[in-house]
Amino acid sequence: MKYRGIYWTLFAPMIKKSIAKRFDRKLADRSIRQGKEEYRRLLSRADDLGPGNPMAANAYFAYAFAAAWLGSGKKISPDEMAHVMIDVLTSPLLRTLFGMIDLNKSPKKWYRSMKKYETWYRERGKEYPVNWVVHFNEGLHRDGSYYYFSRCPICEFCEREGIGELMPALCATDEVMLRLQHGRLHREHTISNGDGICDYWIVGDKVTDEK
Repeated sequence: MKYRGIYWTLFAPMIKKSIAKRFDRKLADRSIRQGKEEYRRLLSRADDLGPGNPMAANAYFAYAFAAAWLGSGKKISPDEMAHVMIDVLTSPLLRTLFGMIDLNKSPKKWYRSMKKYETWYRERGKEYPVNWVVHFNEGLHRDGSYYYFSRCPICEFCEREGIGELMPALCATDEVMLRLQHGRLHREHTISNGDGICDYWIVGDKVTDEK
């Protein structure tokens, strides 16, 4: 993947603050100092997801956290790193940004976003085959957005790099992010758990009798 420093610049201070709060300043300093190089290294080894890929930001986000974790020398457990991720996602800045989306008012927001990605992949997938493969079943649910992935390049890369144990924490950030968007995520399967698919049924948090 091409290096994009903006993601590290954005997330590193918030990651450092969380680690310092939950552990100590020394570990926080080490995680970020060494994590910066780990971030470059990870991106240099990751598969190119293609220009204009609407999903690429997810990989940059994931690898920023993976880099900080590697920078700590794995002194932070994956479960503890999950709390660091939650701290960052619920920081004032990201809480405000995510909160600008209200899934009660835009219940098909994520369906439309995934359709946009599907169009991109149909046009560019042969050039960049290592990517998400998304599927839809419009008749399965009345409410909200439903789709699932049968391939996840983040999961594949983390497994290849020997850091697959961090994937459950990364997968769990979906629920946090969608909650901040005034939504609920119903999920029964994840690729990282060996299920073969990662499913998303997303509804607004004010929806009752969801179907």
